[in-house]
Amino acid sequence: MPYSAGVTAHLRRGVLNQGWRSAALDVALIPAMLGTNLIYELLNHGPSRIFLRTPLDDALPVVPVFAVPYVSLIPFIGVSLLLMLFRRARVYRSAALSMIVVWFISYAFYVFLQSFVSRPHVGGSDVFSSLVRWVYSADQPYNDFPSLHTSLSTIIAIHWWHIDRRIGVPAAAWTALIVASTVLIKQHYLADVLAGLLLAAAASMAMLRWTQVAASQNSCVRSLPAAGVDN
Repeated sequence: MPYSAGVTAHLRRGVLNQGWRSAALDVALIPAMLGTNLIYELLNHGPSRIFLRTPLDDALPVVPVFAVPYVSLIPFIGVSLLLMLFRRARVYRSAALSMIVVWFISYAFYVFLQSFVSRPHVGGSDVFSSLVRWVYSADQPYNDFPSLHTSLSTIIAIHWWHIDRRIGVPAAAWTALIVASTVLIKQHYLADVLAGLLLAAAASMAMLRWTQVAASQNSCVRSLPAAGVDN
């Protein structure tokens, strides 16, 4: 298929080719996600109830350069969701709903089973060490289990894989760097990462299935008047 034809085919499934109700829902998910994200700061405090560090966590080194993928999470999510919205609206909807579900499940843990991570002192005058110190100053050492960096980036990778594996492969590779960064700059423990991966997989599978069923039902409803005329 020529490149221009492929782009046109994708745009036909985007928000610009949806009915106004579907388009309104898709647009409404943007402030819903932004508002849900704001709750994070309200919960980012002690006291903690669990501390999940293991000897394996202690064995992992601090690798300051991994602060780069760590701080890339928000632009990675924002650009991905915007492209999904215009390329494949149903998959965008699934990704957005998956993220909202994961946020609220994570928030329940932060309220009732708050976690804490012990951060090391990071010296050095290089730009990457400075970036790690900036991350520490901007984020309290709570809200760790499950890892939202892990779950949100994994949701994006899963949905890109669902749309187009040519994009899904690099998206998955970058997500792997984001996930690794959470433990290599000591923002999370391995248990946080595992919980984030499981949450992302479960939410993505559920929402991809639910949005597919909903889209099929809407398609059947739209076809009913035409079927009536034929009869």
